Amino acid sequence: MIRRSLLFTALAAAGLFCAMGASAAEIKIVNQDVGTGKGLDDPTPATPVGGNPGTTVGKQALNVYQFAADIWGAVLQSNVTITNNATFEKLSCDATSGVLGSSGTTYIFYFDDTSTLPPRAVRNTWYHSALFDALSGEDGVPGEADIQSQFNGALGSTGCLEGSKWYFGLDGNTPAGSINFLNVVLHEMAHGLGFSGFNSLTSGSPYVGDDGVARPDIYSTFVFNDTKMKKWYDLTNAERITAALDDGNLVFTGATVKAEAPIALGKPDVFRVTAPAAAAGDYTYSQGAIGPIATPANFAGAVVQAAPADACTAITNGSALSGKIALIDRGTCNFTDKVAFAQAVGAKAVLIANNQAGAITPGGTPTTPITVPVIAVTQVDGNKLKANLAGLTGSVGKGNGLAGADAQGNVQLYAPTTLAQGSSFSHYDTRLTPNAIMEYAINQDLMGQVDVDLTPALFKDEGWGLNTTGQKLLTCDTTIPTLVPGGVIVGANVVSNAKIIAGDAATLAAYRTSVRAYASTLGGSGLITSAQATALNACLSDAETQKQYTAWHAAFPDAISLGNNVGLSNQAGAVGSKKVYSLAIPAGAKALTFRTAGGSGDVSIAVQAPGATTFTAVANRAGNAEVYTKASPAQGTWYFQVTGVKAYSGVTVQAVYQ
Repeated sequence: MIRRSLLFTALAAAGLFCAMGASAAEIKIVNQDVGTGKGLDDPTPATPVGGNPGTTVGKQALNVYQFAADIWGAVLQSNVTITNNATFEKLSCDATSGVLGSSGTTYIFYFDDTSTLPPRAVRNTWYHSALFDALSGEDGVPGEADIQSQFNGALGSTGCLEGSKWYFGLDGNTPAGSINFLNVVLHEMAHGLGFSGFNSLTSGSPYVGDDGVARPDIYSTFVFNDTKMKKWYDLTNAERITAALDDGNLVFTGATVKAEAPIALGKPDVFRVTAPAAAAGDYTYSQGAIGPIATPANFAGAVVQAAPADACTAITNGSALSGKIALIDRGTCNFTDKVAFAQAVGAKAVLIANNQAGAITPGGTPTTPITVPVIAVTQVDGNKLKANLAGLTGSVGKGNGLAGADAQGNVQLYAPTTLAQGSSFSHYDTRLTPNAIMEYAINQDLMGQVDVDLTPALFKDEGWGLNTTGQKLLTCDTTIPTLVPGGVIVGANVVSNAKIIAGDAATLAAYRTSVRAYASTLGGSGLITSAQATALNACLSDAETQKQYTAWHAAFPDAISLGNNVGLSNQAGAVGSKKVYSLAIPAGAKALTFRTAGGSGDVSIAVQAPGATTFTAVANRAGNAEVYTKASPAQGTWYFQVTGVKAYSGVTVQAVYQ
C-alpha cells in the first residue's frame, strides 16, 4: 500500500530515471488572492517590464509565477499535473531584513512493503507529493494542491525591507534596490518539488507519520556529516542536532550533484594575505549583497581596523582608513550603516569580520548609494587578521578546489552554528560560487531565467526524470536543450517565453511580432549557437506560430484559475457584472461539473468549451444554486462565466472533473 501524511508547515526561505512515457510536467498555479485586490489580484496599473506583458501589478506577479511553473515544468518529467497554491501575505520582516517567501509540499508519501515499487523509488521513505506523483504515475491527493507557497506582500512598506520592491521582469535585469521575483518563485517552488528535508532539527528525529513511525525522507538520505563521517540517518538524534549546526561540514552526496559540481561551481573566492607572515594565506569570504563585486582591481592593499571596531557610529580614525581596506567587526547595527561610515571617510573597500561562527552575507537596503566593495570572513579568520594588523596587506583572488564543495567534491549545505528554522539544512551553502538559486538568501547576480545551477541535479538524485533533449514548441524541435548538465535551461526559457507571449497577445500577428523579436534577441545573446537560432526561427514560421497561438493563447487572460474540486469562496459582484473562471481538463476525464452556491443575491452561469468562441448560457435558477454538468468533457481549458443577475456576495464557485 501507499501511505500519506499531511505535512505543510510553511518551510521558508525550507543514471537518469525516466518513467515510461513520462513527459514534461504541467504545473498549475492556483491564485489564492482572487477577490482580495492584493498580491496576485492587485489591480494597480503597471507598465510591461522585462518581457512581462502584464498591465497590472497582480497580473505581472501571476505572469512571473506561471513563467516559473513553465520552467520547472519543462525541466521535470511527470504525467500528473502538479498543483501549486500561491498567495501574498505579510511575512516576518523588519526595516532592513525579512522573509521573502515560504513554500513546501502539502502532503508526503511513502511506498510501504506491499507497494508496487516504481523504478528508482525507495521503500519506507518519505517523498514530496509532486515527486511521489511523478514516480507512481498517479495523483496521491486528487483535487488537492501539492505545494503551498506564500510571498511577502508587505515588501517595501514601512517596517518591512524599506526601500525594496519586487521586480516582475523575466529578463534578469533587476534594478538596484529591487528583488527579482522570478528567482524567489523558482527557489520556493523547488522546495515544494523536493529540495527540503522533513526532520526536526531541534530534536534530531526523522518525520513521524500518522502511524507513529519515524521514517527517513528522500532528500536527507543524501545528507552526510564530514565531522562524524556518517550519513544523516546513521547519526543519533543528538548527533543530528549537532550536525545541523556544523558549518561547512554538512554536505549532499548525490552522485549527480557531485558529478555536475565542477561544471556549475568555480574556484573559491579568497582574500589572499601576503603580509605579515603570521597571517599569510587564503581566507574564504562571502561577497556582500551591497556595493560592487570585489575584484583584484578594487579590493587590494593595506588593511586597517576601523575605530570604533564595529563602525556602528561615525568612524574616528578616518585619516588612517582613507584609501585603505577597512576591517570592521560585525556588531548590532546594519551592515549598510557600517559601510556608509567607512565609505564616508574614504575607505576603498570593507572587510567584515563575523562575531560568531559561520558565514554571513552583508546586505540590506542602504539609505545612500554604496560604491565600495564589501566582503565578509568568518569569526576565526577575522580574529587571526585582527591579531596581525601590523603591515596587514592582501587582495581578493581565486583559491583552490571548488567553491562550496568539500575535499571529496560533495556540495555543502547551509548549516549555520545558530539554527535558522526554515533556512538551515534545506538549502545549499552560501559558500557556493557562483551563487546558487537554492542558497538561503537570494543574490542579485542570479539569472534563474536561464540558469538554475545544481538544483535539477539534486532532483535527479532524488528520482525525478529530467528533460535534456531539444526543447520543442509543440511538435517543432528548436534543438536547444531544455536543460544541460550544470543547470543551464535556455530551452526551458524559450518555451516559457513563447507561452507567456502567446497567452497575452491580442492577435496572432501580435504574437508573431513579439515572439520573433524575442528569438532575435536570444540569437544575439550568445546563449544559443547559430544553428540553434536557425532551428528556432524555423519553429516560428507562420504555420508553427498559428499552432502555438491556438494552443497557448488565453481567450480570457484575466480569467480566474480554478483548482480541480477546490471551492473558491466569498465571490462577489455587482448587478450585470461578469467574472470568468477557467479550469484545465486533462484527456480522459469522465465528467465535469461546475457549480455556484451560497451567499446572497442572484447569479447566472454560462460555459465555453475548448475551441468554442462564445459562451453557452445554462438554464438559470432563482438565487445562487447554479450547476452545469458534462459527460466526457473535451480536453483543454474550459471557461465558466458568472453574471450578477442581482448584486451578489459570499458565493462559492467550484469546478470538478473526474
